[in-house]
Amino acid sequence: MNVVTDLKKAYESQGKQLIADFEKNITLAIVDEAWKKHLRKMDELKQSVQLAVHEQKDPLLIYKFEAFNLFSAMLNGVNKEVISFLFKGDLPQQNVPSIQEAKQVKVKENYKTSKDEVPNSDTLAEQNREAGQTQQRQVTETIVREMPKINRNDTVTIKHVLSGKTDTLKYKKAESMINSGEWVIVND
Repeated sequence: MNVVTDLKKAYESQGKQLIADFEKNITLAIVDEAWKKHLRKMDELKQSVQLAVHEQKDPLLIYKFEAFNLFSAMLNGVNKEVISFLFKGDLPQQNVPSIQEAKQVKVKENYKTSKDEVPNSDTLAEQNREAGQTQQRQVTETIVREMPKINRNDTVTIKHVLSGKTDTLKYKKAESMINSGEWVIVND
């Protein structure tokens, strides 16, 4: 969960403001979720209480009693969850030596480059050739089919190997027969 706090106040109060904001944000998030669940349960209760009329009981009294029980259960659950989260919750810490003050760096604006400092095109070409030799070449293989690809809805003629009987039907129906090995596709 993200905790929003004023860093200046947190620094001045030696972290007490950060802890207070942490507790406040966590508590609000937990109460928000619990309240949403409670409202869903209240809708379910409203629908279930309507059946109390058939039992010759007053639905309003049952609704009030059950709603009170749901609300107290929600409060107890929120209290337990908030306390549990706050005891287990921890603020991430960075290593103290890695925290440094930001310093402004001056940029040198006088650029002078002599011809000797720039590598010539011969050395660049040589470096590229050496780099190309160390890299592995990827060979793209082209798949060549003996027969054109057959789509599932294409009509094919198949022939039974043993009896010589031929049949014409869609490939999706003939596919299982061909895979069994008893039938083969006949070129038209």
